[in-house]
Amino acid sequence: MVFSFFKKPDVKMPAPVSARVPKAKDAADGDLLEPPDKDALAPKPAPAKPSAAETEWSFELEDTNTRVNGGYGVEILEGGNPYVEVGEHAAIAYANGQNDVARSTLESAIQDTNDPEALKLWHMLFDLFRVTGDQAAFDALGAEFARTCELSPPSWVVKSSEVQAKKSGLSGLVAIQGVLAVNNPSLEILRKAVANKEARRVDMGRLAGIDPDGASELAEILAKARRLDLAWGLSQADAQADRLAARLSAEGKGQESDLGFWKLLFELYHFLGREEDFEEKAVDYAIAFELSPPSWEPPKRPPVVPDASDKDKEAEPVIGADGQKIERRSMQRLEGALLQGKMESVQQLLKPGEENRLDFSGVSRIDFVSAGMLVNVLKAAGKATIVHPNRMVAELLRVMGVDQVAKVELSRY
Repeated sequence: MVFSFFKKPDVKMPAPVSARVPKAKDAADGDLLEPPDKDALAPKPAPAKPSAAETEWSFELEDTNTRVNGGYGVEILEGGNPYVEVGEHAAIAYANGQNDVARSTLESAIQDTNDPEALKLWHMLFDLFRVTGDQAAFDALGAEFARTCELSPPSWVVKSSEVQAKKSGLSGLVAIQGVLAVNNPSLEILRKAVANKEARRVDMGRLAGIDPDGASELAEILAKARRLDLAWGLSQADAQADRLAARLSAEGKGQESDLGFWKLLFELYHFLGREEDFEEKAVDYAIAFELSPPSWEPPKRPPVVPDASDKDKEAEPVIGADGQKIERRSMQRLEGALLQGKMESVQQLLKPGEENRLDFSGVSRIDFVSAGMLVNVLKAAGKATIVHPNRMVAELLRVMGVDQVAKVELSRY
């Protein structure tokens, strides 16, 4: 396959000699044949070769693998496993924010195929639906996967029976990842926990964003757990509460679309025992909406804030959105999207000369520039392992050569 990045210059080949010789008159006409013009028969000089500065370059790719181009681009080469090429194209589209292109690319390739080589594409599509919160498409794909491949599809959420109780009385940690929307899979886990009156630990440190409907839904779940006096604890909730408070202060006049954020903020203050902050924001709420603010409800039990430094709790597995248990010990986590080559969050977690484990389960997307920068950062840090990236991210890491400088561990379905 030829990829021509620039247009070739139009260089006309000289006409053949026969075309340049004047046609002789027919002897039947009674005229003598005229000798050809010497100038016409003389060899024409070859056209001057354009200089390097004037030439537009093109090239042919003969290899059958994907190559990293200077760490910031890739060359997709034809001739290898077609499913590998499809995965690469889909990962590149997703890295560019073209979710629809990535989806259609994968769907076209897996249609009616149970080829073992195509399994990776099925799982890439499952993860694409997870990270975009499209559970309906995920479920439909699961049914098609079971029919076509005759295998059990992955689950959207983890079963509550997999959560093990700990000495603290708090159950396994549920990590809310990605964008907190109403279809975030972690919310279903928490709803079931409330219905079954089970204890939970909720990690909010992996959130990449919050929408008002998702905030309202989480606030209602937390309120029910609090009023049932369930042993629930929140981790990384202080930072989320401060962000919400800053956002609502910046809004000024109350907007109905922000009501979900207000509800969640007040519930976080309840769980964290921050009564003074609650009362202060209640006044702001009353002014913004010209309504009576909610009232502070004294907690029935002291606020339970899980201590991330506690060794027993640190060894406890985190339950990710894909239902996989993520070992927390000696692991540094990242969340959200890594874009525009900003590696500060990664560099802060890396310790040169040590065995670094980066939890990518909360990383929704990484673009080209950031993947290229990540190669350099990880190479400088030494030994590193990237744990549980979603498969769209994992494929781009492979394309960009990140797997050449760090070990990449995928979750198991």
